[in-house]
Order: sequence, then structure tokens, then C-alpha cells
Amino acid sequence: MSTLNVTNIKAADGTSALTIANSTGAVTQTVPPSVTTPILLWARLDNAAGNSLTSADTTIVWNVEMVDTASAYNNTNGYFTCPRAGYYEVHWHYLHRFDGYIRTTLRKNDTYIYGSGGSTIIYTNNTDSGDEIMASGTAIVNCAVNDTLSIYFYNKSGNADIYGGSNSHNGFTVKFIG
Repeated sequence: MSTLNVTNIKAADGTSALTIANSTGAVTQTVPPSVTTPILLWARLDNAAGNSLTSADTTIVWNVEMVDTASAYNNTNGYFTCPRAGYYEVHWHYLHRFDGYIRTTLRKNDTYIYGSGGSTIIYTNNTDSGDEIMASGTAIVNCAVNDTLSIYFYNKSGNADIYGGSNSHNGFTVKFIG
């Protein structure tokens, strides 16, 4: 009979999943198989410092973190760094104010996910300077550990801006779904 000497069994992401505690063979689980540590982000843009976005060609920095269970979001550069390999559901929404169009797109590792730089996920066109439009986008993205996700304010015309109110007019959420 052969013997296998094992004290730790690791999960696919490299974290310890099972540990054989001692010579009695007692096994402990770091994370029970029916429970996964949630990876959730919810951030928003606050205009307390005049943060309505009026300039395009920039990553949107959602500067107020409401929830960040994995400490994976950087609220100074707008990048979410994936702590685990797998699929992530990404959602963003914003209030488009004033006349003109706005294009925003989801990027992974600073690369457009859907099409080229000329493509976009969200396009809104406001023809009334006194009107406001809510825009939103959702995508599911397969990511490796340390991939980054961000929303890019790609293009705009006229006086259009993204309102940065201290409420839920805008937001960025990321959820690990497996």
C-alpha cells in the first residue's frame, strides 16, 4: 500500500481549500464548498468637488465606494482589479445632461471589449438642452486574476455631460458570478 503525504489541498485560484490538521486526519475547510466569498463593487460619482464629467477620452473615476468586499477597486484611477479568475457581471449607469451625444464603453485591460475604439456599448443623444437621459449598460466578461475593468468616457458632442450628483444618478457595479 502506498502513502500520499498531503497537508494542504488548494483551490483552482491558489487559495487553501482543505487542510489536514494533524496526525488524527482532521480536515478543515477554509471556505465551505456551498459558500463562496462574494466579490462585489458598487461605486458612484460624487460632484461635491465639481465632478460632473464634461471631458471625453478618459476613464470614469467613480470616486465614492459604497461597497467593495474585496478591496479591488481604486477610486482614484477608476480601475477594478479582478481578484479571482472567472466571469464578472459589470453594470454602469449615468445621467446624460444637456444637448449632444455621449458614448461610453466597458474596457478590460484598457482594451475595448466590444469592437474597436469606434464601437461603443452605450450611446445616447440628447437633442434638448433642458432634458436629461438615463443611460445604462451591462456586460458579462471572462477575466483572469489581475485583469482590470473600467468604464471609458469615449466620446461626446455639444454641451453633453455625465452628472456627478451625490445620489444614485450614476454608478458602477461589478459582481463575480463564477
